[in-house]
Amino acid sequence: MNETGGLFPFRLAWVIPVAAVVTLGLGVWAWSDQHLPFDESLYRSVALFDIDGNSYSHGEAMQDWRFRVGRWTGAGVVLSSLLALAALLHEHLATGLARWTKQAVVVVGSAPLALAAFEAARRTGRSTLWLGAAGFGSASFRDIALAWPQRERARAVREHTRKADHVLIADDDDAEALSLARAAREGAPDAQITVLMRDMRLAEDAAATLNEPKTRVLSTAAVAARALAAAHPPFLIAQQRGHPRIHALMVGFGQTGQAIARDLIVNCRTTYLDLPRITVIDPAAKALEGVLRVRAPELDQCADSLFIDGEIGGRAVRPNPAVIARDLAAGGPLTVAYVCLTEDVGALSAAATLQSLLRAMDIDQPPIFVQLRKSQIVGDGGGQGLDALTAFGELDSVLEASEFLSDAPDVAARAFCEAYRAGLPADERDNPANRSAFRWDRLDETWRQSNRDLVAHIAAKLASANIPPERWRGITGLPRLDANERLYRGHSDLELLSRLEHERWNAQRRMEGWRYVDAPSKDQLRRLHPSLQSYDVLTEPVKEYDRIMVRQTQQAVLAEPDD
Repeated sequence: MNETGGLFPFRLAWVIPVAAVVTLGLGVWAWSDQHLPFDESLYRSVALFDIDGNSYSHGEAMQDWRFRVGRWTGAGVVLSSLLALAALLHEHLATGLARWTKQAVVVVGSAPLALAAFEAARRTGRSTLWLGAAGFGSASFRDIALAWPQRERARAVREHTRKADHVLIADDDDAEALSLARAAREGAPDAQITVLMRDMRLAEDAAATLNEPKTRVLSTAAVAARALAAAHPPFLIAQQRGHPRIHALMVGFGQTGQAIARDLIVNCRTTYLDLPRITVIDPAAKALEGVLRVRAPELDQCADSLFIDGEIGGRAVRPNPAVIARDLAAGGPLTVAYVCLTEDVGALSAAATLQSLLRAMDIDQPPIFVQLRKSQIVGDGGGQGLDALTAFGELDSVLEASEFLSDAPDVAARAFCEAYRAGLPADERDNPANRSAFRWDRLDETWRQSNRDLVAHIAAKLASANIPPERWRGITGLPRLDANERLYRGHSDLELLSRLEHERWNAQRRMEGWRYVDAPSKDQLRRLHPSLQSYDVLTEPVKEYDRIMVRQTQQAVLAEPDD
C-alpha cells in the first residue's frame, strides 16, 4: 500500500473546482446567447450539475454543444465531490477506529525503517497502525497509516498505543525516539516495546537507563552487525582461508562500521586466532579513532588497528593505492572487507572500486560485504562483479533480527539465563541478594545484556571446540549438541575455553571503557577493574568465574543436559 494512498487522490482535488467553473461558464455563455440576464443565466446553469439530466435531456438544450459538454463536466463534478467526501469520511472513520479500537501492532516514527516495519507487520495479518507516516493511507480498517497530528506527539502515542500488543519505535531523531518510547510505555504498560535507534552508544545507555524488561532499546547498527556475523562468521572465514587472525578492512566507519568492529573484537575471539587486525579507511578516520579511544582507552589490548584518512569510491581513491597496498600488506592476509556507507549508490560504487583496487594490488580478494537497504541489487557472493558481493543491513533483515513482533524476544538469551539458573544451587538461585540469578523478566538490563553477549559468543566457543559449523551456524535460538558432543571433555579443554571466555570478557569491558587497576576491588564509577589482565595471573577464585561461564554454556547447548 502506498503510504499516502486512500480512496481518493487529494492531490488531484483541484480538478473539482476547475470543472465546476467550466460547467458554470459554459452554461452562462449558452444562456446569455438566449438573451437572458446574467443572474438568470447563472441560476439556470446550476441545473447542469443535476445528474438526472432532466433539464437538458431534450429540446433546444440538446442541440447546443455547450449544454452537452457542461452536462458531462457537471456530472463529473458531482461524482468527484462524492468520492472526495467518501475519502474524507473514510479518513476520519479510520482515524477514530485507530484511536478507540485495538491495533495489535503500532509502529511509531518517520524513519524508513518505520515504513518497512508497517509492511512487515501487515504481512503477518495482524491489525497494524503506523503513526508518523507521510500522510493518511488505508487499504482496510486493519492497516492504517496516519500522519502526526497537530497536537503533542507524546499524547498521540499514549492514545494510540494503549491497546497494542507490540510497539516499534523508529524515528530519524534518537532523542525523539526515546521520548516517544516513554510515552508508549505509559500508554501500553503491558506491550512489548522495541526502540530502534541510530547511535549505538546512546542505545546502550538508554537501555540501561530505562531498565524495563518489556522495553528493548536496540541500535540498528548493532543488530545488523550481529546478524551479519552470525550468518558469515569472520573467524570461520579466517580458518577456512588459513589466516592466523581476522584481518578486516572497513570502508566507512560510521555507526555500522563501529558496530561490526566491536562485534569482531568481542564476539569473534577463538582459541585458534590471534588478536584481530582492523584497517579503517574513512574521510574522518583519525577523528573517529580519537572518539573510539576516549570510549575505549585500552583499545590496543583488544585489537591491532590502523585508521587511514581516505576514501575508496567512484569519485576518488585516496591515499595513493600504493600506500593502501602497503598498509594492507602490513596487516597480513586480508580476511574480509566491509563497505559501510549510508547510501546504496555510494556503497555499490565503493565496493566495485575496491574489487578493482584489490585486483590491481594483486591481493587475494576476500569476501566483500556491502551495507544496502535492498539486497536484491547484488548476488550472494558467488558470482562475478556485483554478484560477487554480499548485502547486509537490509531493512527487512534488521527488523527480523530485532524480533519486534515476538511475544518473547531474546529467545536464546532467555534460554541461556534459565540454563544458568538451573545449574545453580537452590540457595544461590533463590537468594534475593544474587541479582544475576533472577528470572529474565526480573533481571536488571545489565544482566540481560550480559546474557545476550554470552550467547553472541557461543558460536566462537563451539568453533574453538571443533564442533562442525553445520551444528551451530544459522541456528535460531541456542544451538543444540548431541549426546556425544561436548564443548570440553577434561580439565585441559575447560581451561582452554575458560581462558577464551576471560579474553572475551576483557574485550567486552575494555570496549565499554573499563581499564585495569591494581586494587583489591573494582571502581564502578571510574570503570576500573583489577581482573582486566591475562588469565594466567588471575587468582583461582577469579578463574572460577570464567570456568562457571563455560560450564553453563555447555549446559545450555546440550540437547539432554547433564544431571
